[in-house]
Amino acid sequence: MTNPYQPPQSPLEGGSDQGGSATMAIRLIVGLICALIAAALPMLVIPAFQQVFDSFGAQLPLMTQLALSYHLWLWVLPILVIAAFLFWPKAERRPLAACLTGVIGLTLAIIVMILAMYLPVFALGQAI
Repeated sequence: MTNPYQPPQSPLEGGSDQGGSATMAIRLIVGLICALIAAALPMLVIPAFQQVFDSFGAQLPLMTQLALSYHLWLWVLPILVIAAFLFWPKAERRPLAACLTGVIGLTLAIIVMILAMYLPVFALGQAI
């Protein structure tokens, strides 16, 4: 009688590639959506803050000046996601690299934009 607790002797057939292309597509789409949000969000937020900053009439911190001047460069992020998907050295890691590029880009863009937009408010609060 054979031991019922032994692992099977033959490998599973056809089980290793199930859903591989769907996972690749989902990771690429998540990375692209995050990158597009990171690029589009400052275009919606910065004009509202620009009017407030103009009404202050005070000197803006360097980080805020850079965010106001160069926020359109965030449109490079979706291109970086696609480049990571196409040119990552290990082909099996390309979808993950594209996803992480988009998610990390979105996270950094949100953090930097929040800091850049609120630094003048904090500076004026200290002056009062």
